[in-house]
Amino acid sequence: MAQTHTESFHLISFANRFSRSILLAFCALMIGLLVGCNTLTGWVGSSASGNSKAATSDEVSGRLRPGDQVQVRLDTGMNTSQPAQSYDVTIDENGEISLPLVGSIKAAGLTQSELAESIQANYVPRFYVYCTATVLAAQRYFYISGEVRSPGRFMWSDDVTLLKAISTAGGFTDYANRGKVELIHGQQRQTYNCDYLQQNPGRDPSIRPGDTIIIRRSLF
Repeated sequence: MAQTHTESFHLISFANRFSRSILLAFCALMIGLLVGCNTLTGWVGSSASGNSKAATSDEVSGRLRPGDQVQVRLDTGMNTSQPAQSYDVTIDENGEISLPLVGSIKAAGLTQSELAESIQANYVPRFYVYCTATVLAAQRYFYISGEVRSPGRFMWSDDVTLLKAISTAGGFTDYANRGKVELIHGQQRQTYNCDYLQQNPGRDPSIRPGDTIIIRRSLF
């Protein structure tokens, strides 16, 4: 009888140990799955962050910015025998322009038509019953030097990308280093592999006014 109780005790102990082993194995499996999910989420977040940055660059491209020169024409309808008043102004470092009567007006970040609407809203009805504003921005350019067939200054438009800019300059010479093309925007410098961009056009970066592209000579 005592032996039976002993065997039962051993069986129960074995069952408890076996149950604990299964529980520990299950917990380890769940932890591994959670870690894997967190890792996957991190990669997806990085990708989304990159897309957000690209979108931001696209929004900035084509809009007025500090340093841009603009001509503002005001037609108040007060004297039909005289042409509209014209003012040549430069957007200052605060992103503003200054006009008679109304003073400073925010300009940076706006399109030409948005700025014209803002100017009209500042003049009417505070100073004039009628006022039509027209905003003309000075021509904008980008620059290409080095191993292209026609280096120089080229007129910028909001659809210009790095590969399009190089094509506008006549394309690469036979000595161009296509794998290390430098794009300079202000204090920022980035290097691009144009062979890669041709195979992946979605990665072709936009060119902004004032950008400089440098194509160096290949060593081989």
